[in-house]
Amino acid sequence: MSIPQGKVSVEEYERYQEISDDRLEFLNGTIVAMAGTPLEHEMIVMRLVRKISECLEKKGCTLVTGNMRMHSPKCDKAFLYPDIHIYCGEVKTQKLKHGAYALIEPTLIIKVLSDGTRNYDKGDKFECYRKIKSLKSYIMIESDTKEREVAVYVRSIENEKNLQKKF
Repeated sequence: MSIPQGKVSVEEYERYQEISDDRLEFLNGTIVAMAGTPLEHEMIVMRLVRKISECLEKKGCTLVTGNMRMHSPKCDKAFLYPDIHIYCGEVKTQKLKHGAYALIEPTLIIKVLSDGTRNYDKGDKFECYRKIKSLKSYIMIESDTKEREVAVYVRSIENEKNLQKKF
């Protein structure tokens, strides 16, 4: 199945996702097929999942991996697959057609960057994430360097519409 080039509607995206074996993101009217991840990327994600998940359960939070779709109606009805997304309190869902659903209102998103995704994750995706009111932090981790550079963006109380780079 070939992914359409150019702008499509949410309904067209949902049709393609329903028949596709791939994870397809939808942002700003464009469908993006999510490629497989390199071993380094996967190892970083799995280490994070192991270290974070037990702590979160005790705090009433749920960690979800990149196999679960997240929906953001504030970003032109975006559907995204963050590497790790965390929800504190009740996990809310958005019902979609044919029994499908996506999670909404994440508290924290962690993205492992690579050469193929860096610009997309720091650009269009980040602009979308800034619009999610529930999001407190967006953590980006470089996977293509020997020394892991971490960029942490935190929503400030004074300016709740923007996420600010902390370090």
